[in-house]
Amino acid sequence: MPAVTRTADPIGAPAAPAAVTAGDLREPPLVVIDVERAAGRYLELRAAFPWVDVHYDVSALSHPALLDAIAAASGAFEVATPASVNAVIARDGRPRFLHTGLLAHRSEVDAAYAAGVRRFVVDAQNDLDAFAGAPDDVRVLLRLRPLADPRSAHRASRGFAPDHIVRAVRAASDRDVCVGGLSLQPPAHSSPSGYVAEIAHAAAVAADVRAAVGLRFETLDLGDGFPGRAATRPAEQSELARAVRAIVAPATSHVSIIASASRAVTAGCLSVVDGASAREADPAYASECIDAGADVRVLTGALRSGLRERLSFFRADTERGHRVLRPRRARATWSPAG
Repeated sequence: MPAVTRTADPIGAPAAPAAVTAGDLREPPLVVIDVERAAGRYLELRAAFPWVDVHYDVSALSHPALLDAIAAASGAFEVATPASVNAVIARDGRPRFLHTGLLAHRSEVDAAYAAGVRRFVVDAQNDLDAFAGAPDDVRVLLRLRPLADPRSAHRASRGFAPDHIVRAVRAASDRDVCVGGLSLQPPAHSSPSGYVAEIAHAAAVAADVRAAVGLRFETLDLGDGFPGRAATRPAEQSELARAVRAIVAPATSHVSIIASASRAVTAGCLSVVDGASAREADPAYASECIDAGADVRVLTGALRSGLRERLSFFRADTERGHRVLRPRRARATWSPAG
């Protein structure tokens, strides 16, 4: 194995191992999840943005221990599939949800509603059909296309163009669907200035809707990947918090601000141990390893220190319970894809 290198931890905690890639592993590894640290990151994020209802993006990593920790912190969850909804309700009796996946039929909406989902993000006017006649407390958020970004032109394919939002609101009214607000999609690793531009853009669109149809939006979703680059730069968190408060004024505007975070919660909290090497893994890779049959060790208490000194102990005391949320695929040789 290549020598292990260390990288600075984004929140200022002890250094995290360098990222691992699929080509590095030949035998089933051990996935180590520092749940206490992830829960701490989640709480730090909420403390930095106390007026933002931060949802943990379940698609990042849906290990039961991590969901338990978020639920214990009175957290909320972003979900996109029936499996992710079921994973959450198995750990939290009364979860708060944001559903961002495509729901093509009313039966899918009804199933999500029965599980406790009340807020749904839609990308296109045709998506509104599934919500026709939905219960009065359902709120649909229209995903607003981002401002032009020459580096990511393909991103404009999702969501509503600004001049189509009023049309979508009227179409929703015709279907007896209540539009509650807008959902943003800032570029990945967006800077505070990028977030501010997107939020100012959304405020202008919301003002156009109010002038055209008399509807005052009640919710603004700051999108996934929150808070962008500020997740790794505390000074930028303060800058972003001040700017968002200045634009949205949540204390006086009565607009609920929500957002979804994944990497900001799990960064530095996931390691893949192979032999004598321990390296940081991103959530997608850790999930692949778990689903393919890797052993899992959840760190708690004293076990959180001295990872490399306890590798043999971890191997002897790994989880044998519900570590895999999706059915394990049969395999003859190790592969992170199963």
